[in-house]
Amino acid sequence: MTETHDFSRRDFLKMGAVGAAGAAAAGLVACSPAADGGSASQGGSSAAGSASDAASTNDVVLKLGDKMPTWSFMVPPEPIPADQITETKENDIIIVGSGMSGLTTAVAAAEKGGKVTLFSASSGPISRGGSNYARNSKVMEELKVEPFNPVPFYYHEMRAASFAIDQRKWMRGYNESEEAMNWMIDIASEAGLSVILERDNNFDLGPHYAHAFSTLGDSAMVSTGQQGAVEALEKKALEYGVEIVYDMKAEQLIREDGGRVTGVVAQKINGSGEGYVQFNGKYIVLATGDYSLDKEMLACYCPEALDVVGFDQVETDYNTSFQMGGIYGGDGQKMGLWIGAAWQKAEAAPMYQGGWGGGHEPLGFHWGLNVNTRAERYQREDVSAPYTAHHLLSQPEMKAYGIWTKNYPQAIIDRGQEWYLFGSDYTLPPKTAEEMIAIWDAGAEDGSYFKADTLEELAQKLELDPAKLKETVDHYNELVAAGADTDFYKDPTYLVEIEATGPYYAAVNTCTFMTIMGGLRTSADMEVCDENDEPIPGLFNVGCMIGDMYANEYNFAIPGNSYGINCLTFGYTLGHRLAAGDFA
Repeated sequence: MTETHDFSRRDFLKMGAVGAAGAAAAGLVACSPAADGGSASQGGSSAAGSASDAASTNDVVLKLGDKMPTWSFMVPPEPIPADQITETKENDIIIVGSGMSGLTTAVAAAEKGGKVTLFSASSGPISRGGSNYARNSKVMEELKVEPFNPVPFYYHEMRAASFAIDQRKWMRGYNESEEAMNWMIDIASEAGLSVILERDNNFDLGPHYAHAFSTLGDSAMVSTGQQGAVEALEKKALEYGVEIVYDMKAEQLIREDGGRVTGVVAQKINGSGEGYVQFNGKYIVLATGDYSLDKEMLACYCPEALDVVGFDQVETDYNTSFQMGGIYGGDGQKMGLWIGAAWQKAEAAPMYQGGWGGGHEPLGFHWGLNVNTRAERYQREDVSAPYTAHHLLSQPEMKAYGIWTKNYPQAIIDRGQEWYLFGSDYTLPPKTAEEMIAIWDAGAEDGSYFKADTLEELAQKLELDPAKLKETVDHYNELVAAGADTDFYKDPTYLVEIEATGPYYAAVNTCTFMTIMGGLRTSADMEVCDENDEPIPGLFNVGCMIGDMYANEYNFAIPGNSYGINCLTFGYTLGHRLAAGDFA
């Protein structure tokens, strides 16, 4: 029998300097004895040692056979003793989480007669983001925006995900999104919210819009207006008789001898009392968000993200509305694994974002010249900001700069491109060249952009080699003059001369980690499944934790796809089906 050892979070954090690629290897090393018979890591010492101290990875794998190391987050904790459970609550449908997906599921179920209890570790309804996709809606019809045709775009998306995603969910989301969105529009309008369309990229075959809920009636609330939407859903849930309990953190699922999931044990937090509460129900719905704050889970499922978010473990703030660098700690995913749920089949899909200063597409960085910290041009620039950000993981310091002169915006406009910024209201006109120059000048004053009278001065501000930057700019201008990018074959539309006279502008581009999509294996009916793809009776999940919806990267090519499909559409349809008793 092969002997294995668990790789604890403490061990992982001690090995923080190993790096993302070494995190998985550290798990393997932890499964073999150290050369001196002691532990593999002592007192937080460096994971890097002499050759005689290192275990042969090949030998470790051979000794493991078909048994891989067990990460500590996969090990079920001891069941919470019955004498520590001070209260029991019963209802037909128990929902864990008060974000967009949990509240949508609760309202949809309750309006059809379902008896629902929703509890959450947060102190109130919580949202993050603000874009919501639907193929069509009453708002789109009012603005005469044509419904989105998925062909050939969905094929393009499947290829981008290596065809590793669940196409059934994608098409169900597409077909059912209009009804769900119109339902949400009515709820938002009743609560006094405006529902607008925000513009998106024009270059990637996808829809050029997303629905946004606004408390101000314009695009100023696009990025944060989702809070108004979840508050409207909470109000509607209470009207329908949904029991809502806040400051209550789910700890363990209850499963009957490998059969049905019948409840959740939760703990009161934030000074609201001691002891545990057991929520029993016919259906249990997990809507607990992502796992990006658990560094051990990232090391297991998406180690590259550790280079961006860092290795230090931090506590989860369940009341945060939005933050970069991780959101939640995978509470629902862990609870599912502990009772026999399987992990998704697709590779992890991190949500990266980059700066898009100087870009004319809402999610596209500057499409003129980009250089890395060695003043080298390193890519074709006419790609979306998430792809640009992801590519920066392979560049020195994971940082780059867009560089242009004041002729750039008018040249782009003259070539038939309209200039829209992130969060632009669909009804508003594009920016003019003069408006963009004024924005950059103001940004240079507050530090958002760089501006210099000479290229040498700009290089100094960017801490680049002036001679190398001049060489790169001169070569780029030669490509512009020739009308063909023979280095990377970028669309000639975006080849614009960098003028010999200033001023020169620049914007920094970095890779920012926002969240990570996916988790437990999930059927097209939102049932959580085991390793044999069999649904676990009584257990469902919604929202960003739905497995096999995305792979490789969440690329924003469908703006608001996660909110519009994973949270709104799937929550809406699941809620109705639970109320109707469609599941055993």
